[in-house]
Amino acid sequence: MLRSNPAKKVAFLTLLSASMGLFTANVAAQEQPFELGVTTVSNGDVVSYQGECFKAKNSPGTWETPKSGSWFWEQVTCSNDTVEPPVEPEPPVVEPEPPVTEPEPPTTEIPSDVTPFVLGETRVANGDVVSYQQQCYVAQNNPGVWEAPKAGSWFWEPTSCGSTGEPPLTCTLPEVLIDNQCVIPPVECPDGSSAATAAECPVIPPVTCPDGTTADSIELCPPAKVVCDDGSVVDDIAQCPVAPVTCPDGSTSNSAADCPVTEVPTSMTVTSDGKGGYLIPRAEFVAIEKSLTSGELFDLVRSDTVTLDNASVEAVLPLRAANPDNVKRAESIVDEALWEFLFPIRNPAYTYNRFLQAIAKFPAFCRTYTDGRDSLAICKRSLATMFAHFVQETGAHAPNWEGALGNPEWRQGLYYVREVYKSESDTTGPYNKCTGWAGERWPCANKSYFGRGAKQLSWNYNYGPFSEAMFGDKMVLLEKPELVADTWLNLASAVFFYVYPQPPKPSMLHVIDGTWQPNAADKANGIEHGFGSTIQIINGAFECGKGSTTAQAKARIAYYKEITSYLNLDISGEKLDCADMKAFDTAGAGALEVYWDKDWGWDAKTPGNHSFKCKLVGYQTAYSAWTAGDYELCVEDNFNVQATDANGDIIPK
Repeated sequence: MLRSNPAKKVAFLTLLSASMGLFTANVAAQEQPFELGVTTVSNGDVVSYQGECFKAKNSPGTWETPKSGSWFWEQVTCSNDTVEPPVEPEPPVVEPEPPVTEPEPPTTEIPSDVTPFVLGETRVANGDVVSYQQQCYVAQNNPGVWEAPKAGSWFWEPTSCGSTGEPPLTCTLPEVLIDNQCVIPPVECPDGSSAATAAECPVIPPVTCPDGTTADSIELCPPAKVVCDDGSVVDDIAQCPVAPVTCPDGSTSNSAADCPVTEVPTSMTVTSDGKGGYLIPRAEFVAIEKSLTSGELFDLVRSDTVTLDNASVEAVLPLRAANPDNVKRAESIVDEALWEFLFPIRNPAYTYNRFLQAIAKFPAFCRTYTDGRDSLAICKRSLATMFAHFVQETGAHAPNWEGALGNPEWRQGLYYVREVYKSESDTTGPYNKCTGWAGERWPCANKSYFGRGAKQLSWNYNYGPFSEAMFGDKMVLLEKPELVADTWLNLASAVFFYVYPQPPKPSMLHVIDGTWQPNAADKANGIEHGFGSTIQIINGAFECGKGSTTAQAKARIAYYKEITSYLNLDISGEKLDCADMKAFDTAGAGALEVYWDKDWGWDAKTPGNHSFKCKLVGYQTAYSAWTAGDYELCVEDNFNVQATDANGDIIPK
């Protein structure tokens, strides 16, 4: 999980009322001038520092600043031989003026998350803000308990203490906070210039549409045509002719579901290939795979993970008339202005257009329900859930950082597109499992598979399946994992995770739209409908079932509340927390075994009495039930088998 703060929280605090009596004396020549980080002394040595003198004790190092009250130094009166100039230059001598009495600092309550620094006691981490002698400092370079906060110190950076009198200013859409004022930001015009409103943008010539016609803007262009697999051109992919499929018995049909039913064999037909291996008819593989992956839950998930072809995805544009229905529904909830408002400091790679393309890739996301469920409400809740997790996974988490531009933490999501401290020049680990079954099925291609995108997709054995789902080819993203950061895949990877189950966990889509209904085993584990169960799905091992709300879960819940409130979504009665939730298990309603592994059973009718079969399991293997043909591949790899066609000829791999 990604955790990195580009800047620590700077809290408002009250100035401490304290005073210390300092000795005043001239500095003698025999006192050794002390230079921080350079001067080495022994116990008993007397040094001069900033116009004062100190005797060393308790073996101070070169970084222990001489100061009154220090455990390492005793302040002494300087001798009166010669005067050593102080470190800070004195102002020129002028006529004496009457002393100026500085006003007392205001006395207010110190915020609970601000730490007054007590020498020898207070321990801090880099970025923490402390108050010391009526000044405020930010820790840096890991100061110890004896490093007194001071201007010019290597360990401390002076900072403004601020005021606790007024709450931070929060603006409402479309205004944003700039220089502590709520203003309406200028709009970017099509020609690259900016103006106060879109109406004030310069008039530009008509654009040339993909079909060669012209229009005032790309949004007004005629819908792009779709080229079907047979070469025909239609307005929408749904109009493409259905390509026939070859059935196991050699016949053709419009789809695999329409093929003649093949009887599921109870025993495999296994013959020798004459070379130490075996032959099995492909029709038997297809029949067994179909029988083992049929059922209501399998069919539901399979329909939810159908994808739109990439040509149609890349044609999606904001407000385009030909956008898929699920994209239009998402646009009606989150338009481009709201996207800018919710993610104002996001990485530039996360564009609004790519957000729409990611949704277009998965038609089940924000789809139209025809069984009475509220499609708009489900879409809105899906977006709020995903956005809250975006903030936790890739947010800046820096509410008072200057780079946050005054935006609260719940609007700092999508700040990171690559894992912190990782770059595309990395070619090794730590997310490379290049040996064993993972390396054989999802081969590393001299790349590093660190976290990328809104979901921070990691490991080659996740990049490979995602690549197959997006391109039908595992090697596309294994060879170019950077596409998950630099293209619409940076957001599609998050939707991919949303619609696919994580056995024995259901998909987040099924939790949100009500397809998943907790059974007795789920309820016994404390798992119920609501945002809390999505935390269990995404990171339950670390954030759930701890008896009390973890810091990470608390943050996710806070973001979810803010986003749902802004979207006017009622979440009353929804179980938001997962503190009392145990993990999903195989007895739950969402349990679904989706990987193939060797069946170690036996068959009296086959050579060596081997089963020559694979079985569904709940742990990840190289063979997925979602990939047609993986059952055959599992049997072939585990039993030295080749598939044959209806004529008994070997089918090349």
